[in-house]
Amino acid sequence: MRVLTPEPLRAKPLSQRAAPVRFYVALACPRCGGVTLIEHNDPQAPGRIISITPSPDQDGLDVAHLPEDVARYYGDARRVLDAGVPDAAAVQLRKTLEAAAAHHGATDRVLVKRIEALIEAGLVTRQFGEALTLIRQVGNVGAHASDEHVTQETVERALRFTTLFLRNLFEVPAELAAATAGAGAEEGEADDSTGDSASPTMVI
Repeated sequence: MRVLTPEPLRAKPLSQRAAPVRFYVALACPRCGGVTLIEHNDPQAPGRIISITPSPDQDGLDVAHLPEDVARYYGDARRVLDAGVPDAAAVQLRKTLEAAAAHHGATDRVLVKRIEALIEAGLVTRQFGEALTLIRQVGNVGAHASDEHVTQETVERALRFTTLFLRNLFEVPAELAAATAGAGAEEGEADDSTGDSASPTMVI
């Protein structure tokens, strides 16, 4: 990143009763030319970032609870796509699919068979399996030297399908398990408190 504003930008309030002075620094990406605006605290104080614009996950593509290898391939795909290299991104999305399937027991060398195994196991619907086939096909085109190339738009669509796939396979089950465990703990505490109280007396 290249700093566009060597000195922090100061946003002064419009009146004495308005918010205090705020400090910003602008950064430019040398690859895509995009600008990031960071709001921070007073430069004289210990450094603290208050906000980043655009938000790191403004595109809504972050997925939680991913295994390390899956997260690496997925992150690489997003980075090279942002850099304007859709062919490379397509290959990384295919690797993401392969790694994710392997974590659910689908380890056949042929990706088509891995997709079919996920469908047979009930982890993916047959209809959504068509989206996985698209990811596989796009990855194949990106991986081979030919006159055929994938477009930025095509890979962006494949990325959205990959995001949905990863959320269903990793994020949703993990979040559901955490929610169920939390509900079970609360229920257990409620039972304990009920057991400690005196039994009600019926008056006839």
